[in-house]
Amino acid sequence: MSGRPWIALLAGVLVLAGSVAQARSVYRWVDENGRVHYDDINSRGQRLTREYMAKREVPARPDWAGVIPGELVAEVQQRCAHARERLKSYGAAPEIYGRDPSGNVYRLSDTQSRLMLAEIRGEADYYCGDQAARRVFADRKAEAQRQARDQAPSP
Repeated sequence: MSGRPWIALLAGVLVLAGSVAQARSVYRWVDENGRVHYDDINSRGQRLTREYMAKREVPARPDWAGVIPGELVAEVQQRCAHARERLKSYGAAPEIYGRDPSGNVYRLSDTQSRLMLAEIRGEADYYCGDQAARRVFADRKAEAQRQARDQAPSP
């Protein structure tokens, strides 16, 4: 019996590794109503392909230079506290409920609950990790530069 749990674990890892190898890249975006969406097409209608990714500029190292505004540091700390509070609350809940766009409440399936917890863990990792304020500052600066570049008139 002692060897069987390891066999099941190994089989699960192999199945997961196979599905990850076949997985496609996905955009995550939030609409104006705060709903999270996942797609291989971004909000501007651009499909995520190797060619598209090859055109994108990725800095060798993030731009950590500059003074981080105090408001941003406070916002990151608040978001960290909120994510940890949500993680604790949702993690302890026997059932998790959602609300559809019409306002109807429904029970999330086990898979939906796990996905929600994973999303909240990711949020907590992002806002609570080492140098979180610097990372958020650099990400927002890079996004502003991308938007400026995308809105610039073409030659």
